Amino acid sequence: MERKLTIKEFLRVFDYIRSTGEQLNNRYKLGDIYAWHDYDGYTCWLNYKDVTVTLMFHGSLNVEYDKLANYSDFTHQCLAMLATNDKENM
Repeated sequence: MERKLTIKEFLRVFDYIRSTGEQLNNRYKLGDIYAWHDYDGYTCWLNYKDVTVTLMFHGSLNVEYDKLANYSDFTHQCLAMLATNDKENM
């Protein structure tokens, strides 16, 4: 069974990409994952291939994807980023 990430974990991934990734115009990229936000920061997005995660201000979360394999790859990459971030902050 696929492990579901929480909004808090997705926000940690967003912050990790924003703080360590490469800035490209109004987006940040780390590996194959992009992260960006709207002008006031109330809505944030993560994107990998056909996977888009929308994180909204009041704790709402929307995950869209076409291929389950892409979503699985995406979640594995997110979990790896979280583990790396945890090791760096020990």
